[in-house]
Amino acid sequence: MMKRIVILSLSVLFLLALTEAQSAQDNLKKRPGVVQPQVPTPPQPANPDGKPCPSIGVQSQSGSPIRDGQHVVFVANINGGDQNVQPVIVWNISVGSIIQGQGTRRIEVDTTGAGSNANELRAEVWMSGYAPDCQLQAAGAVKLIAPATKFGEFGEVGADALAANIKALADFMTQSNDNVYFIAYAGRNSERGFTYNWMKRIKDALVDAGVPARRVMATDGGFREQPVFDFWIVPSGADLPRAEPTVKRTEIVYPKTTPAKKP
Repeated sequence: MMKRIVILSLSVLFLLALTEAQSAQDNLKKRPGVVQPQVPTPPQPANPDGKPCPSIGVQSQSGSPIRDGQHVVFVANINGGDQNVQPVIVWNISVGSIIQGQGTRRIEVDTTGAGSNANELRAEVWMSGYAPDCQLQAAGAVKLIAPATKFGEFGEVGADALAANIKALADFMTQSNDNVYFIAYAGRNSERGFTYNWMKRIKDALVDAGVPARRVMATDGGFREQPVFDFWIVPSGADLPRAEPTVKRTEIVYPKTTPAKKP
């Protein structure tokens, strides 16, 4: 009996203490000037789309390799970010020259001479004006096709000199993936058919020396004072050199052939 009375008394005391603690907490809430702790709310995004820093990219409008001397356009694409920001834009290119558009989202680049120094044109753009923690930089690139380069020239030569010149060119071609292109000029006093005959002779000699026929191109360049054969190395896709004759065809008078004597 005594144990039951003790247990009952302890239970009553515990309930009384709990009730007093609850009452004290309620009174604290009612007291003026007491600030209740609040659960912090997540910060709202700076922009309606929830992306204070935009994403940027650089794209070439060409989408294909560019020949040396062509113009190419690069565009900076901006996605997201604060639409009210007018970004400060700075472009930099690896080769060539910006001819218009610096400071805007679109630039035009002149590649004259660039293909001789590099096989790629890279354009980088930096933007500022957004939140300080936005690191905005992007780049794009296009492949450059080098221009044709002159290998050398020779005139109407004998068999030994022709063989030596052909060997030098063939040896070079084994180290290159480019094509060889030669322009044949007849002389003012060359006989009829001179250009065709020499073009065939030179091309056959290059093929015999190991240069694939598909990599050898030739054209009739017209006339100069003296016969000459002009050799160029042309990368795939590059512009072919233009012939530069110095004598007009209307000035040419072919030498008369001596008729064979009858027996």
